[in-house]
Amino acid sequence: MIRNERQYRITRAEATRFQEAVDAARSAKPNPDVDPLFLGAEIDGLQSQLDEMLEDIRAYESLRDGVHEIPAVLSVQDVPNALIQSRIRAGLTQEQLAERVSLKSQQIQRYEATDYASASLSRVSEIARVLEISLEHSHAVVPSFKLASMMKRLKTAGLPAQFVSNRLLPKRPFDIAADGGDDFTLEAAQAIERVYGWHPGVLLGGDALDVSRVAASHALFKIPAKVNNLQLGAYVVYAHYLALLLLQATKSSGNRLSSDPIEVRESILSRYGAITFDSVLRFVWSCGIPVLTLNDRGTFHGACWRHHGRNVIVLKQQTRSAARWVFDLLHEYFHAAHNPDLEDHPVIEEAENSDARRKSPEENAASSFAGNVMLDNKAGMLAEQCVQIARGSVERLKEATVRVATSESVDLGALAQYMAFRLSAQGVNWWGAATNLQVASTSAGLPRELLLVNADLTQLNPVDRGLLLRALEPQIIAFAGQRGSGKTTISEGVAKVLNWPRASFGEYLRAAAKRQGVGDATENLQELGAALAAEPDRFCDAVLTFSKWEAGEPLIVEGVRHEAILESLRRKVAPLEVRLVYLDIGEVERAKRLSQREFSTKERIDAVESHSTESQVKSVLSDAADFRVSTEESTDLVVGKIVEWIQSGNASQITEKVR
Repeated sequence: MIRNERQYRITRAEATRFQEAVDAARSAKPNPDVDPLFLGAEIDGLQSQLDEMLEDIRAYESLRDGVHEIPAVLSVQDVPNALIQSRIRAGLTQEQLAERVSLKSQQIQRYEATDYASASLSRVSEIARVLEISLEHSHAVVPSFKLASMMKRLKTAGLPAQFVSNRLLPKRPFDIAADGGDDFTLEAAQAIERVYGWHPGVLLGGDALDVSRVAASHALFKIPAKVNNLQLGAYVVYAHYLALLLLQATKSSGNRLSSDPIEVRESILSRYGAITFDSVLRFVWSCGIPVLTLNDRGTFHGACWRHHGRNVIVLKQQTRSAARWVFDLLHEYFHAAHNPDLEDHPVIEEAENSDARRKSPEENAASSFAGNVMLDNKAGMLAEQCVQIARGSVERLKEATVRVATSESVDLGALAQYMAFRLSAQGVNWWGAATNLQVASTSAGLPRELLLVNADLTQLNPVDRGLLLRALEPQIIAFAGQRGSGKTTISEGVAKVLNWPRASFGEYLRAAAKRQGVGDATENLQELGAALAAEPDRFCDAVLTFSKWEAGEPLIVEGVRHEAILESLRRKVAPLEVRLVYLDIGEVERAKRLSQREFSTKERIDAVESHSTESQVKSVLSDAADFRVSTEESTDLVVGKIVEWIQSGNASQITEKVR
């Protein structure tokens, strides 16, 4: 879109140049050395670009001359174009509009260049009034667009503040923060509208926000009566919207889906050699079924949706158990293969011990299928052996399960998982005991990586792409770097932008030193840290407890200095993914920063640098990092780069050269 007279003049000049190039190419004598097909393609390319320019010119002229009518604003997505087009139609330059709303002309230029994404709703409302734009069906006006006020309204619809902040709201680095500070931005309103379908008169007005009514009116699916919890209903709508986005970004394979456990097991083994979460996940993707894993807190247990004949699976990462992940994924695969003649087939999972799930024939069939794939079609027989050895006693079942798994050479975790399912059908909760017999998964990051490889996110519009990438954000970001690299400042900045809690090994050590009556000199903290690092699991537990972190929450972790600590952290927060950011800094700048600290002499700096707590930072953790960035630039710029990387969906390591 042409937004001002300067762009109009430039586009007209470019169009003239392209027209001359097209005319010259058409009238040129044939060159025997050039393939006519190549020449024709070149002319077609020039003509296509010329046609786009001419269309932009005509659209701008019709707006400027008052010929073109501005469509009604029926969606928040329509607001940016309505503001820009209304300004042009009113005969106002960007400078004149800026003067009317007491802004600099450069600010209006930035707003229009980015489709008002960073503009606060208060600012958008003010500009809309100046341009005499009204929101369709809008009656009551929200008295305040402040973040706290909007969060309160959303909470009444079942959207808690943390969920809105982490999953729905775009995050922006400090240097391009939205005006008005705490105001809700237009981009945030667009994201919420995309998911929940509230038109401007509802979202920006005073009407109640009703999730179930919106879902039904958009014919997405009916939220089952069993999903009667307001917050759960809102999350189901969110998960369903992401599932539809994933279908949009992937291609259908048209493969036949087998519901025969023997056939599926043999297919997985022939391709991948073992029944693991890794192999089952790759198999499901190869069948043309996209898989999205979510790890938000709450009571959503997963789903399988079939939409216009295509299946998509949404898993809830709520356990560290590898066997549980395999079981749940195979369970959802069965739903995808079941009733293949149905164009649409939604299955929203309930808790394992719920009456509806225990009494559902399809749910029981799906769990039996999963058990038989994992246990070589012997799940029922093995379960009977366990019951016989335990002599019907739940208290003896754990030992019996171990004995049967050993004697029959089957995976203990898989058998324990199947036994928990069998007992849940009888109303007995044995899931905790089963978890104690299962090993933790090491594939936390694989679902995200496979999704990014198999999905073309460029097929999505920017707002939708942002929503999906935020759902894929690694939830635990750890920071490492040499002394003086800026770990505390940078990690605090990233935590603030993302609105995530933060844990610090250094802050815990200082608190521990104070409790022990030890001074917080660097040498004392290093000795204390070395002693605690000898027991990585206890050290990580203490730091996570000190930070008041709750399982399933996102977290920024500052001050990782040992490989063993990093591995322990990964075990403690599983199934969430831990990704490591390494802060690089040149020696000249680092020496300058260190000289300004308490250890000012070269001898003391050398002593601190040679301590065992520093030995792995540059040599081991630097190589293990998922992302490296130089901290010799401004804090805001470095924070912005890290936030952009977290939200980019780039699973590969990105390294910036240190000057």
